[in-house]
Amino acid sequence: MSVVEQMKLFLEPRSIAAVGISRQTGPQAYNLLENLLHYGYEGRLYPVNPNAKEILGVKTYPAVGEIPEVADVALISLPRNLVVPVVQDCLQKGIKAIVIITQGFADADDVEGPQLQRRIVDMAKAAGARILGPNTFGVANAQLKMSTSYIRIPMEVNGIGTVSQTGGTFVGLNDIRLVGKVVDVGDACDVDAVDSLHYFEQDPDTRVVVLHVEGMPDAKGFLAAVRRVALKKPILCIKTGRSAQSARAVQSHTGAMTGSDLLWDVALRDAGAIRVNDIEELSDAARAFLRLPPPRGNGIGVTTYTGGFGIIAADACGRYGMDLVEFSEPTMAALKALSPEWLGVGNPVDIWPGVSIMGHSRQEMETTVLRHVLSDPKVHAAMAVISAYEPRLGDEHLAMIRDVARDFPDKPFVYFMYGMHFEEVRRTLESTGTTLAFPSPERAVRALMHLKRRADYLARHIARTGSPPRR
Repeated sequence: MSVVEQMKLFLEPRSIAAVGISRQTGPQAYNLLENLLHYGYEGRLYPVNPNAKEILGVKTYPAVGEIPEVADVALISLPRNLVVPVVQDCLQKGIKAIVIITQGFADADDVEGPQLQRRIVDMAKAAGARILGPNTFGVANAQLKMSTSYIRIPMEVNGIGTVSQTGGTFVGLNDIRLVGKVVDVGDACDVDAVDSLHYFEQDPDTRVVVLHVEGMPDAKGFLAAVRRVALKKPILCIKTGRSAQSARAVQSHTGAMTGSDLLWDVALRDAGAIRVNDIEELSDAARAFLRLPPPRGNGIGVTTYTGGFGIIAADACGRYGMDLVEFSEPTMAALKALSPEWLGVGNPVDIWPGVSIMGHSRQEMETTVLRHVLSDPKVHAAMAVISAYEPRLGDEHLAMIRDVARDFPDKPFVYFMYGMHFEEVRRTLESTGTTLAFPSPERAVRALMHLKRRADYLARHIARTGSPPRR
């Protein structure tokens, strides 16, 4: 059985044996079976509890050996001292994929935990089975409406495949859900990030791979996998354990060793991964890769209703390597025709005088100016600076956004937006699926530059090898 086939047992199971299912249900029961039923998982469920004949209307079995088929995957959520004999039961049944949710193995501050983990690994290896965990939330697959997390999580079919060393990613970030599909490798006693990358490399549903890395025992093998996958799909990596203090916390969390942060930085970049510094940057970059085309160059055009915020946007462009281009003569002539003759037209383009003095409608100015800017051959991306002072403003932009995406498919367009109704307006704008809105110009430009850097990485590969990456 190949690694991808093994990983499909975890991520695409047709049947699940859940060992240690509690009879307690309802809020704060953290009942895996109750969660799976809530999601609407359509596979076969086999809860195991020797003290119950049924839980939530589902027939319950006294032991793994009593289950009427060999389940694709077994979930174990039991006290540490009971895990080893249950793993043995699963192996004797013929189950080849086992998720150990229980903590207290390599992550334990005692001698017994690591010893138990080694015993489990040896047992599984002898039986040709794979172990995910211990100390893990397991896996989730929004397409199957399936999560092995004991907390109920939001899932969304969104093209993101996440490999993590923390179950916290199951909950998602403020701006985006990372489930998708997700693997929490936990203590990574067997199944690890490399195995997960093999799966996401071949998975047609995954468009962007997100990596949360604390430490890696086989950094060479991991980076080789990253290098291979990065030629096919964007990889965003948040590598933690930068400081001595956080490195000690990592050791306590999963038992992983972190290594030199500077070496990780260079190695990830060389392998084609995009390293992000925090979860805000991770969220912005993931959304950008899902929504926006890569710019073909660094040239950017900015439209704004306020000169002061336009300058703030200009500073952000300089900070992150986007060039405020000098528009071509045809573009300048078209923009001057829309503005008072005394106005010094340039980049950023100040829209407001055309509205307040020349009498053009806001929608006319926004649409016409943006189209002139994007038509300029020097411009590779555009940013609009607007105030979200009314919730309905988003509706006014929808037609323009759709037209721009259709007529300039290779030029990403984003918003830097401020105001008390930011969230309402952003949801409306982003409903088109072709633009993103950010609460600061720094975040907007940084997201664009991540797109550009990946495009540059692929271009260098083509220049070096003479052929595009295989899909």
